Amino acid sequence: MSEIPVHPRPRRLSDWINPMEARKVHSLIDKVFQRKNLEVAWERVRANRGSGGVDGISVADFAEQADQHLDRLQAELRARTYQPQPVRQVSIPKVGKPGEFRNLGIPTVIS
Repeated sequence: MSEIPVHPRPRRLSDWINPMEARKVHSLIDKVFQRKNLEVAWERVRANRGSGGVDGISVADFAEQADQHLDRLQAELRARTYQPQPVRQVSIPKVGKPGEFRNLGIPTVIS
């Protein structure tokens, strides 16, 4: 007998956006640049404690001026002028397979 998996967080994007269970989501872009969503995304990046991407900006550097960076990002998203940076690729060893590697993409912290 299989059990139904229990997920602590909603899995569908519409469940994140419409916690009151509205049936339709007409636009996603205005949800993306809402300040609260950007702040939640930033907190998830900070909690991950990853390294910086191709721009060399670390999570700690971003944190020093997080409000200004989030304001700029929100303005660029709203104006539809946002251009993401390239992703830094690093080869890391595969677990349990000596001599084999896999590529890991590291995005930039700022944009």
